[in-house]
Amino acid sequence: MTTADIALAPPRPTKPQRMPVWRASTVTITVIALSCFLLLAQFVVDTGFIRVDIAALQAGEAWKTGGWLSQLVLRIVSLIPDIGLQQSALSLLAAVTAGLLFGVLYHRMRAVGWFWFGAMLTLLALATHAEVLYAITAASRGLPLYIAFAALIPAIRSMEDVGDVQSTIGLGLLMPLLLLASPVATVLIVPFAVGAALSDPDGRRDPRAFVAMLLVALLPTIIVAIGILGFMAQAGQDVAGALLPYVSTYGNLHIGDVTGSVSALVVFAPVLLVPILYCIWPNVERRHVVSALAVVALPLYLAVARTIFTTQMQAFVPVVALLAAFASWLALVRLPFSLRVFALVMLAVSVVLSWQQVGYWDDPEWKAALFSMLNSTGLRGSLPL
Repeated sequence: MTTADIALAPPRPTKPQRMPVWRASTVTITVIALSCFLLLAQFVVDTGFIRVDIAALQAGEAWKTGGWLSQLVLRIVSLIPDIGLQQSALSLLAAVTAGLLFGVLYHRMRAVGWFWFGAMLTLLALATHAEVLYAITAASRGLPLYIAFAALIPAIRSMEDVGDVQSTIGLGLLMPLLLLASPVATVLIVPFAVGAALSDPDGRRDPRAFVAMLLVALLPTIIVAIGILGFMAQAGQDVAGALLPYVSTYGNLHIGDVTGSVSALVVFAPVLLVPILYCIWPNVERRHVVSALAVVALPLYLAVARTIFTTQMQAFVPVVALLAAFASWLALVRLPFSLRVFALVMLAVSVVLSWQQVGYWDDPEWKAALFSMLNSTGLRGSLPL
């Protein structure tokens, strides 16, 4: 081959370079979010407000509800003798978790084409949403559930896009997180496993392949459950007590205020309209409908399940779960510009409604503690409170 041939040859395709996660901008966003959340959480505690999870811990009710992961955290926190230090420890953990998630969200939104200003507006709207602030500064037992829902959206997208063994393994590795996050979410494991098995072409054609894919999706959860219970039995811990939240959740089914619970979800998080519109929006390349509808379906299940199963899940939990899934979805899909603008508008509407609509959920003591700081700094008049 001559030099001329080499010069005229078409260039070899190169793989696009991935932006490193921990760039200067990402680290800055993480530190700012962590500091702000920690400051707010600590100030609320300093006013005399008792965090909901600490109050349940003091009343001995913490072990009767919630998933194993939150119970483990509360068990460790209970070893701290002073209640003030317990509150500070939980506030620090929640602030660090939220700060890291905000940094990752900013990185992912920039990676899928969001301009920095739009990504910052999204983070600002999420950070000022009443239910999100409450979940960080007052009641953090739902954090594993929010993380699980946010992590499920990319896994569902991968299943929808590829549907191979690797994507099934990826979804299967997330299933233990549903088990550890909440008893209410545990029931979703089997439907997800069946869906993962059916997403594979061989699984739809061959019953043996279907069973194999089903086991691939279920085995991680089975291994984790057996390992936890076996460790507790070997350590002489109360295995029956550990299973109590999961057994009692489904022990007494009843029909509660389903309409009110779903209405709270719609009122506090009208952003659910965005993934629905995405499914019918014109001129969208490589549309992924299943993962978009999952953003709405998963929190909607929580809103209905909390009124049917025996659980102390409050009305704000499905709202925060929806916002977590929605944020994860925004960082995954390349939306048209007009739909991005609509998403930002719906986020702004969600923030305003979260502070003004108190008929579905409210905590006056927490708001009084939070507003006392805003009043002292003169910020309250500039916010939609």
